[in-house]
Amino acid sequence: MRRRRVPFLIAAALAAGLCTAAAMAQRAEMQRFPQFDNARATSWKSVIPPHTESTLHRHDRQRVVIGIVGGDLKTVTPSGDATVTHYESGKAYWQEPMPAGVMHKDVNDTDSTIELVVVEMK
Repeated sequence: MRRRRVPFLIAAALAAGLCTAAAMAQRAEMQRFPQFDNARATSWKSVIPPHTESTLHRHDRQRVVIGIVGGDLKTVTPSGDATVTHYESGKAYWQEPMPAGVMHKDVNDTDSTIELVVVEMK
């Protein structure tokens, strides 16, 4: 009797794991992984899954954005104005600080994950 129960428990555990993985995939969120932070600059890697968006935020400093896994990232203002920036894998982009009071959110409405490294000057 014990032999029959073990495969059932393993199958149940695997099924539970698959359900959890599927649920996690549906709730994917943008992630930021710190790279370094010193007196002159700070850096992070942003992983932006398909069909996700950030919260409203702004950039007060000059920065370089490097496409690790490129793609088309939409920037949307609170009023709904949108622009799309194409980040090419392996290419670096210079970005100036945003004007005072301007906010935006980043939206990946594609079917592919975008990965960027940001190096922000202090």
